[in-house]
Amino acid sequence: MSNYLYYDYAKSCVCKVKEDGIEKNEASSIHSYLNQKCLEKGSDINGRKHSFSYLTKQKKFIPVYISSTEIYFPITSISNPEVIYINYFEIKSIETKEKTCIIYFKDNTCFTCQNPKRIQSIVSHIQRYLLMI
Repeated sequence: MSNYLYYDYAKSCVCKVKEDGIEKNEASSIHSYLNQKCLEKGSDINGRKHSFSYLTKQKKFIPVYISSTEIYFPITSISNPEVIYINYFEIKSIETKEKTCIIYFKDNTCFTCQNPKRIQSIVSHIQRYLLMI
């Protein structure tokens, strides 16, 4: 399982980051990659996002439920070309500061990002969602 995903425009691929390196998968966009992963599990990305939004009432930064081991959530707007998706199930803990937060992963790596309140809100919505399904 990857800790997080981002899109490399220079190489036209999705980069899956884990402690032991980066795995690259050819895709036209990160959205199309996630859609393909969703379709392999039975529905498209829009259906997965709609379901999550319906159950949690979340309207922005909607996570993508792929399987019981993969829920990816964006840490910036999905219209941002440098959007990064974090895999909820690989998070060990989150340390929040005033304007940043550090996400610690199970493989003992970490990722620093902005908007700690947004990250906490998304994680809270995911936890609530998992109790509903």
